[in-house]
Amino acid sequence: MPINGVVESKLRFLEQTLADLESWRLGDLAEFTSNSMLRRAVERTLQLGVESMIDVSERILAARHLPPAETAAQNFQRLQEIGFVRNAARYAEMVRFRNFVVHRYEQIDPQIVYGLAKTKLSCFRDFADEIRRACAGERPGPEGSDRP
Repeated sequence: MPINGVVESKLRFLEQTLADLESWRLGDLAEFTSNSMLRRAVERTLQLGVESMIDVSERILAARHLPPAETAAQNFQRLQEIGFVRNAARYAEMVRFRNFVVHRYEQIDPQIVYGLAKTKLSCFRDFADEIRRACAGERPGPEGSDRP
């Protein structure tokens, strides 16, 4: 399935979101926690990155004439089933974070946001890479291989 303009636009937005996050100085956890503007910017930017992933998954399923699943997390499972990603659970974890930010925003633990920003940004890049490769006709490799 050749990558279409909407999917490419969403992937570029995702990559720009990732670049923004990587460029910000988060400091240590105490600094991050005490800087409400930075905390909220990171929360929102992570949310936007996940939204992009969700949009891409829905667009790909629609292009394949497959109905969306009941949840965004289940859409990633469908992408895994049709060979677009190799580890849907990894992306579903990001959706759970997004849902928490959107629906329980008053209870967000800065330590969780900080941890995601420090350790999970590769999830965004890997998703974009896997989608581009799948759209180019490459199949995902097994979990843990150097080729998605």
